[in-house]
This record gives sequence, structure tokens and C-alpha cells, in this order.
Amino acid sequence: MEIATIAHAKVVLAYMQHFIRNFSGFKTSTTVTICNNHQDMTLTDPDIFSPGEIKTPLNPTINPKESPDSSKFIAKLGKFTSQGMISYKIIGQRGPNWNPLYLIVTWKVKLVAGENSICINVREYESPPLENKTNEEKYYLFKELHKKTNRTYPGGTAKWDSNGAMFIVKGTIDTRSNATIKVCFDQKFSFY
Repeated sequence: MEIATIAHAKVVLAYMQHFIRNFSGFKTSTTVTICNNHQDMTLTDPDIFSPGEIKTPLNPTINPKESPDSSKFIAKLGKFTSQGMISYKIIGQRGPNWNPLYLIVTWKVKLVAGENSICINVREYESPPLENKTNEEKYYLFKELHKKTNRTYPGGTAKWDSNGAMFIVKGTIDTRSNATIKVCFDQKFSFY
């Protein structure tokens, strides 16, 4: 009788482990697509900060008029928020101090619908913003860039625009716990 009980317990344990590994009902995830509709500029040298699992890696270069495959980020088991940051170097324009410009997209996707947010930043850095940083430093930068005043929630469009830039960046996020983010790097048309 004891052998049958032990065998039964092992079968139940194996089933539970399989169920936990494959259960995605309470996970949050984010699918990010960054397209480059600019006719001259290139996005390159991507870097990521996202606690959790990354299903599809980012394209190393997004050439003009190119829309690469989406990348999927899944929150760690037990975490109900998918958050992260993607950085791409912008080739084709430099900042006021002649340092490279970086497109930085931050997001927060919560299990509770309607609380998702996205933020788009373009910043000038001497070296890549996430390079040689600890996870704590990356998280601090994430918090700095994803401030409440800069965030856009579902139903709105996050936008970065500057008088001195030859490009414009827009992005949207939806309300689901498996949210979709679409970011478009585009030509800035001037009418002077």
C-alpha cells in the first residue's frame, strides 16, 4: 500500500511541476515591435533591461524602412508586472554635445488591465546607457526615465519630438496583461 501511495505522489508531483512550468494564466508579458520608417537613419546596438524571460531577441540593426520581428518579454514567475527598457543607438544624428543619441523605450504592464504605461525618451550619452551597469543601476535608470509625468497610458500615444531633431518617435500600448507595444521611428517633416 505504501509503494502505491509513493508512486501516486510522484505522479502527482510530476504533473504539478509540468503544470507550473506551462501555466501562463497569471503571467504578464509584453510584445514590443520597433519599426524604422525613417528614410535615412538606422537604429543599432540594442540593449535590454527586463527582469524575466526574453522569448525573441532584438534585431541588432533596424535599417531605414524596416520593421523587424517583435520581441516578447515575460515577467518572472510570481511577478505580476512585466517591465523593462530597450535602448537603440540612433545613427544619422548626434546630440548637442556631438555624442550619440539613444532611443530608449520603457514600459510597465500589470496584471490588472488598464494600468499599463509606456514612455519614450531620446537621450544623448557618451557611451551606451546600459553598458557596464549593474542590475540595480539599470533599475534606477528605468525608474528615472519612466517617471509619471512622461508616461502614456493605453488610449494615448507616447511621443518624442524636438525642434532640433530630424526624426519623430511615437508609440502605443494596449490594456491587456499580455500587452502589445508598437514604436515607430519616423521622418520628421519640416515645412519651412
